[in-house]
Amino acid sequence: MHILKRALLCAAVATTGSIVAVGAAGQPAQAMNYTAATLTAWTWTDSGEPAAVTVNPAGDAPVGTIDGRTHRAYFTYDLTPYQKQALHLANLYSTERSAEDCSRVAPVEVWRTTAVTGKSSWQRPPRELELVRSAPLGPGTCPGAYLGVDVLPQLKAAISRHDKAITFGVRVSAADEGDGALGRTMRRFALSLQSNTVPKVTTRELLKPDRPCGTLTRHPSAGGNNVVFSATAVDPDNGITPQISYAFWPVDHPDQRSEGGNVRDLTGFADGTVLAWAAQADDRDDKSPWSKPCYLTVDNTAPATPAVIHSQQYGVPDYPGSGGPGVAGTFVVDAADNRDIVAYDYDFGDGRLLQQVATGRPGGRAKIGLTPSSRGPGQLRVRPVDAAGNRGPFQVFRFHVRDTAPFATVTVGGVGLPSTITLGSRAADATAFEYAVDDGPAVRLPVVGGAATARIVFATKGTHKLTMRAYAGSKLIGSSTQDVPVKDEPAVGSDEFRWDLTPILGDTGSFRFSPKAAGVVAYRYDFGDGEETVEAAPDGTAVLPWTPPRGGRFSLSVRSVTADGVLSDPTVSSFSVIDTHPGVAVVSEGLPGYDGVGRPVKIELLSELPGVAGFVYSYDGGPEKTVEEGFLSYVEVIATRAGDASFTARAKLADGTLSPATTITVHVSDAPLVTVRGPFSPWPVAGLPATATFEPARPGVVEYRYNWGLGDEDRTLAAGPDGTATLTWTPETAGSVSLHVVSVTGDGAVSTVRDLTVPVDDPAVSVMATWDDWSENGGPGVPGTFSFSTWMTAEFTVAYRWHVDDGPVTTSPADPASWITDVSYTPVRSGSSTLFVQQVFTDGSLSPVTEYPFRVG
Repeated sequence: MHILKRALLCAAVATTGSIVAVGAAGQPAQAMNYTAATLTAWTWTDSGEPAAVTVNPAGDAPVGTIDGRTHRAYFTYDLTPYQKQALHLANLYSTERSAEDCSRVAPVEVWRTTAVTGKSSWQRPPRELELVRSAPLGPGTCPGAYLGVDVLPQLKAAISRHDKAITFGVRVSAADEGDGALGRTMRRFALSLQSNTVPKVTTRELLKPDRPCGTLTRHPSAGGNNVVFSATAVDPDNGITPQISYAFWPVDHPDQRSEGGNVRDLTGFADGTVLAWAAQADDRDDKSPWSKPCYLTVDNTAPATPAVIHSQQYGVPDYPGSGGPGVAGTFVVDAADNRDIVAYDYDFGDGRLLQQVATGRPGGRAKIGLTPSSRGPGQLRVRPVDAAGNRGPFQVFRFHVRDTAPFATVTVGGVGLPSTITLGSRAADATAFEYAVDDGPAVRLPVVGGAATARIVFATKGTHKLTMRAYAGSKLIGSSTQDVPVKDEPAVGSDEFRWDLTPILGDTGSFRFSPKAAGVVAYRYDFGDGEETVEAAPDGTAVLPWTPPRGGRFSLSVRSVTADGVLSDPTVSSFSVIDTHPGVAVVSEGLPGYDGVGRPVKIELLSELPGVAGFVYSYDGGPEKTVEEGFLSYVEVIATRAGDASFTARAKLADGTLSPATTITVHVSDAPLVTVRGPFSPWPVAGLPATATFEPARPGVVEYRYNWGLGDEDRTLAAGPDGTATLTWTPETAGSVSLHVVSVTGDGAVSTVRDLTVPVDDPAVSVMATWDDWSENGGPGVPGTFSFSTWMTAEFTVAYRWHVDDGPVTTSPADPASWITDVSYTPVRSGSSTLFVQQVFTDGSLSPVTEYPFRVG
């Protein structure tokens, strides 16, 4: 039945003369249907025209006396859709359209009557059967009063009588309906219903063990502490899945009935006890009747008779074994006529799920098939299962699979080209091998000298499946499969240019290209500077003479081309050619804040030529210098001017000969040189004066402009006669600061900016103590300890100067053997106090004060 988006039930309004619709309270409806019953016929009768018949008229229903004529109204509703429904609420309702006199109270009655017919009139009205309710309408909300009547009992009674319709009549009471002041018109009455299709249990069975429902005279057995019962139910209402409850009881003791879930422990019942069980569906609105009972006999005793196991193919437990990979075998498990056993659980000890096989009859035999995929020891585990699902202990049958599987060595010629397959096996009794490629036909070869060889052709590239079998006469003794990758990438070889060789620039050589596909007429090759083509010889091969154009690393990509234009996958090979020129590279140029005039530039010299003893080099037109440290050296040169300068180097061989020269350009910035100095080291300390000395990288510098990074304005510092200047400043916080400096010459030329990130050490003293600020510890007169330490400035700290509140100042020497200096202190009062401590540096200066609040108990 369709579930409406909104309830059609109308709650009664608290007005004079209202009748409240009554429904059962409880959980919110889960499967409930909200509908309006179909009005199949209605009429109103008129005393002024006693013979008039007015069925299904338009407009409203007059009730009582209006303009000297008395009226009654009748409404018939269809009940056929609700014959199999459980009704929860039925509300007959309407509202006033008009009233003759709102100051008067009209006793309006609702009756159950016989049906409206085509002959219903004042003279022949539907017969009144049952007064449902009388309601006073009048003062209050008038006109427009709501009239709602609970007619659930009447509808339930009608459905129990299998009535297909129900009719209600509305009138003013017989004693008052002649009073013209009490007449009124009502909108046509509607009948709203809240109903539900009762769910129905459809199937019942045992789930564990898997058994049918059973009757009292013929039923299954079950036992153990985990018997699972199952039932299904249907509910025609949209989207509803009923919940199912279960009831259980011994047939001989129905008074021991219990209800609950579907998992039961039957170990508390004696073997042979007959149990009945039933199911009930619940859609949270209505419950179905309990189903017809199912039955079972309790059996909690597991079978214990060991099985007799044998196998013709795999009955050998030790090496070398029997059978072979790919050879099917059968294990016969005999219950030795123990009729309690109906099946066996089994596995092969390989971690896979247990399987079950039935015996042909109770106490009979079961057959378990196995086709091993590998050689070596194996085991079959079995345990007996009785009709109740009880399981006995496992027993193990051990066997050994003989090593008979064939194997293949495949020399792949390529796509469409002959390939060679050689088959072998460790089984000395193999007389023939059989192979098949993919889904192709099987080819059998005789064994000669323990092997068999054949030519095969792979028509396509990709991975092909090779299936192989070994035979001793006509008997299969082993099988296996093997994947064979087939590629059309051409073979590329060279006697001069390979990854494991060391050719030198100027050496000549060649590459040999061989086809891995049929019909190759050319090759496309690429050394990284564009693809070129070389024609193939009639046998599909090609030779490419080649002289390296440079030294360094090369990557060669080669693809074959067939006559119909098909390109192969590429073969890519890499190799290196030793450059006769040495490698020269600056390894220190560009370090932030470091490079500049007067500072060293570090240069790496490298040559892979055989017998390199060292290098000869010159810088910026200066004299040649020699370094003899082998094939790798690092040298430093000092820039005397800003700008670009050349650096030339040649490798020097053991016999004194020199390689061709390599020349590079070394750039030196014209940014000023900056040397930062703190009070004790190159690193500034927060709260203490520091200096930054600016030196010119070009002549004629008269001033420097600097700032401290983002948002800071440029400041000017005049240079001395030698072009230098010193900036003194005191960092406020620890961490780092950014310093940006340019030099300015007398003619206004501005240099490149020097960007520096300057670390600033933290002089704060770390304090650990007997006391802290979040709890009260110790007490007056109870001694304790302050522990002082500092991380960044410890090597420059000689003592700690400290006092508590307004107490005396104490200077305690720093412990030279530890990062931590401990001092004793005895509080003189309880409550909150503050420790003030400073470092005393090697020059006698003091760090900023560190405050440490604490509380004494």
